Amino acid sequence: MAGGTWKTQNKRRPGAYINVKGVAQPTSDSNLGRTLLLSNAQLNWGKKGIIELHNDSNFKELLGTTIDDPKLMALKQVLKGAETVLFLNTNDGVRASVSDPALPWKFEATYPGTKGNDISISVEKDPNNTTNITVTTLFGTEIIDEQTITTTTGNNLLANDYVTPTMTEQDNGQAKLEAISAAGSYQLKDGTTTPDKTEDLMSDAMETENYAVVTTAGYPEDSNIHALLVTTVKRLRDTEGMKIRGIIPASSSINQANYEGISVVANGLTLNDGTDLSVTNATGYFAGLSSSVDGSASLTYTEVEDAISANPRLNNDKTIAALNAGQIVFTTRPGQRVVIEQDINSLTKFTKDKPKSFSKNKVLRVLDEIATDTEQVFEQSYLGKVGNNAAGRDLFKANRVSYLQGLNDSNVIQDFSATDITVNPGEDSDAVVVDLAVKPVDAMEKLYVTINVG
Repeated sequence: MAGGTWKTQNKRRPGAYINVKGVAQPTSDSNLGRTLLLSNAQLNWGKKGIIELHNDSNFKELLGTTIDDPKLMALKQVLKGAETVLFLNTNDGVRASVSDPALPWKFEATYPGTKGNDISISVEKDPNNTTNITVTTLFGTEIIDEQTITTTTGNNLLANDYVTPTMTEQDNGQAKLEAISAAGSYQLKDGTTTPDKTEDLMSDAMETENYAVVTTAGYPEDSNIHALLVTTVKRLRDTEGMKIRGIIPASSSINQANYEGISVVANGLTLNDGTDLSVTNATGYFAGLSSSVDGSASLTYTEVEDAISANPRLNNDKTIAALNAGQIVFTTRPGQRVVIEQDINSLTKFTKDKPKSFSKNKVLRVLDEIATDTEQVFEQSYLGKVGNNAAGRDLFKANRVSYLQGLNDSNVIQDFSATDITVNPGEDSDAVVVDLAVKPVDAMEKLYVTINVG
C-alpha cells in the first residue's frame, strides 16, 4: 500500500502522502479496442492466420473448443477488456474426411487438424416417408447441424461450419440416395495437425492488421517470442510509423525493454473463484484493457475485474523496484480490491528526445493518436489532392488546429494555441514540413497533503 508522510515531492508510487502538524493559529477510425494476440495454443482446428473474435463469438466453431478451455485462458483475459481480438492461429495440416461406397457424398472438414477426426455424419432415412433423408453433423457428441433432404434433391445438401459435402457420383447419386436404408454413421478420419510457427506468421500479421495493442500473453515467460515482439514493435513504430504498442510478461528472455512502445507486466492475479492467473495470462488482461482506452484516460489505479488479490503480492520495496524497472504491477488494496498500480511503459532511461513523461502510457497514447490522425487525414484528404502552395498548406494547418483545439477542449492536451503549429514547404516541391508543440494532460497520481491543526 502506497502512502505515508512526505518531506519532499519525490515519491515513486501513486498514493496519498499526508503530513499532520501543528502550527500557530493563523490570522481525450480508430483501432481502439482491437488487440492482436499471438498464441501458442495448439488447438488442432480453425483457420490458419488471423481469426477475429468477440465475446459473443462461437469459439467451438472457430477454434474447436470453448472459451473456458485452459488453452484459451490468455484469450479469455484479453476479451475482458478488448472489443475485438485478432487471434493468430498457427493451425495447419490435413483436413479430415470420409467417403463411403453407400453414400453419394464425400464429407471434408472445414479446417485442417486432428479435431476434424471428432466429426461424424449420421444419415437416416425416414421410415414413414422413404423419400426423406436426414443428415446430421456431430462434433464429438454435440449435434451442430441437421438437414432433411429428399431422394430427388440430394445434391442440395449444404455445407455447414464444420464440414463440406461434395457429390462424388453425379450419375449414380440418385441410385445411392434411394438405396440408403435405415440409419448409418460415418466418422471423419485422417485429419492431421502440422502447425506453423508463430514466428513465421507474426510479422505479416503485425504489419497488415489494424489493432492498437499486440501481446504475447499466454506464452511461457522464458519464451524468446517476447524479445522478438519487442524488436518488431520497435521496427514498426520507428521505421514504418505504425503507432502500435506491445504488452509482454516480465521474462528471463528480455531483461529490460526500455522502450515507450512496450509495457511489461510484473505479476499475476488471483480471481474470485480461486483461479490463480500466471503473469503471462494476467498480461492478457492488461493488454485487452490497454487497447480500449484512449488518451483521455489513464489506467492507473483502475480496479481489476473479477480479482481478489495480486499474485504474488509485492511489498512496498518490491513494488517500487518493479515500477522503477518500468513494469506494470497489480496491487491488492483494502477490501480485496486489486488495482493497476501505475499505467506506465518500460522506458526508464530518459533523454532530451524521450523525457520522463514518455514513460506514461496516457501521454504516449495522446502522442500516438495525434500522429496517427495527422497521417490519416493527410493521406485521405490532402496527399495528391491539394496543391503545395501557401493556400494548400494553410488549409492543412486549419484542419490540424481544429483537431488539436478539440483535444484541448476535451482536456486531452492543454494550453494549445494556433501558434503552436507551423506548416511550411519542405526541400522538395512536393514536401510539407509540420512543426507541432503539444502538452498532453497527465493524470493525477500523487497527492501531497499538509493538514494544519490549530
